[in-house]
Amino acid sequence: MRFLHKFTLLLGILIIISGFIQFTIFERSFIATTNSLFLATNEKAAHNVGEQLVAYFNKIETSLKAIAASERIRSDPKLLDDVNSFIPELDLIFIIDKQGHVLLASGITGVSPDLDLSQRDYFQQAIRGETYISGVFTSQGGRKVISIATPIVENGTIAGVVFGVIRLHGDTLASMFGDKSFGRGGFIAILDRQGTIVYHNDRERIGQMGRAFNQLQGISGSTVMQYDSNANYYLGYSKVPGLNWTVIVNTPAAEITQLRNRMIYEILAVSLLVILVIIAIGTYTVRRYTKPLDKLVEAFSAVKRGKYKKIAPYGYAAEFDEMIQVYNDTIEKLEEVHTTLEGAADMDDLTNVYNRRSFDKILGILDSEIKDNALETIGIMILDIDNFKQTNDTQGHLSGDEVLKEFAAIIVSVVGVRAVFRFGGDEFAVVLRNSSYDGIAFMAEEIRLRCEQSFRGYTVSIGTATYPRNADSIGELLKLADKALYISKEIRNKVTAYETSN
Repeated sequence: MRFLHKFTLLLGILIIISGFIQFTIFERSFIATTNSLFLATNEKAAHNVGEQLVAYFNKIETSLKAIAASERIRSDPKLLDDVNSFIPELDLIFIIDKQGHVLLASGITGVSPDLDLSQRDYFQQAIRGETYISGVFTSQGGRKVISIATPIVENGTIAGVVFGVIRLHGDTLASMFGDKSFGRGGFIAILDRQGTIVYHNDRERIGQMGRAFNQLQGISGSTVMQYDSNANYYLGYSKVPGLNWTVIVNTPAAEITQLRNRMIYEILAVSLLVILVIIAIGTYTVRRYTKPLDKLVEAFSAVKRGKYKKIAPYGYAAEFDEMIQVYNDTIEKLEEVHTTLEGAADMDDLTNVYNRRSFDKILGILDSEIKDNALETIGIMILDIDNFKQTNDTQGHLSGDEVLKEFAAIIVSVVGVRAVFRFGGDEFAVVLRNSSYDGIAFMAEEIRLRCEQSFRGYTVSIGTATYPRNADSIGELLKLADKALYISKEIRNKVTAYETSN
């Protein structure tokens, strides 16, 4: 009996020492791992936001070039207003002659024809034949704005400039990023080439200098930043190609710090409880509790290796129920953090649109929303490149990859990156909430035309279907859109909208 007591005491001391070492290693490993994961995630998120921003401005530039190419639109005020109403990204549109005088304006009244814009940077750049995106400046009305200008070319010469204006305190850019969450208190900031804030979750900050701008080096990167509140943030940033703007994504470090501390305290409490039980019960503990202790040691080792393994809550003595429940609850919280970090894996690395995994997720969400009567309409479009297999067979997969990238960019330029999914191979899908039958057909035709005009000689076949016109479930809707695609593929370079008669 005496020997067993000594053995139990020695075992308790060894467990205390082992536990202290494990907690020390775990804490350091956890801090290092979470820091690197959050920094890398935020840097990737900043890069993705930058790509969305490029697509956003490419769409605006395409619209302005279409206006510049149409003399009818440039000379008809009502038609210009109608066109402007279909370009939600722009608040104002101006038609300017080559001397810098306003000929026509949409979105604003009372513009003086004597207003001289010839010395503005955007006019000077555009009149030289370049499309130009300005930094932040203050308009005559006292608002913070940016402008996009493109030249009007007639008979090979520049006859004027079309430029659009985005009001930064309006809802235009906010609609792109307002629904993005980066932890409690996290935020996105977009800075122009001089470091002036173009977009911020706190609109009062728009137009001010970015506090972290001078500390950001290189094209992209990440760091832990401390602002005036003395709170640490995981900061990831990326330069936007072409614009030379900077996208910054910040996530507060306080949440992960609190979670880490809570995990350590809970695991420490569980370990102390085990030690007290072993010392108090002695021989009985040694004989009866060997199995659950081995399971706990194995589980903690799995956590150190980054594997979140739960312990079965049955088959052990009742005294261990609470300890196992606390451990499993802690593992659930770790899995929640891991799930959040997995969001970065929802993008297709090649085309920078959402992947099949994201597509399956959105189908599940839409199915629930349909059952809850939360949606009026849904439009699904399935797109396939004609004769793509021939490219891979004759020119190789690298050439095929470039074709897929360009195809994805064309789709994004029409419907926006948040609606585009790479369905598999050269097949893509577009999912649009609250999109009418005519609306999705119009966008599908726009994609087809752009591919026909500028897609390396390739054409695209497209099938569309809408809820509730064609089906009353998301699974059936997908099948009908695929059936419509099959009809288009028989002819090629065609958009087919599914009808009941098909």
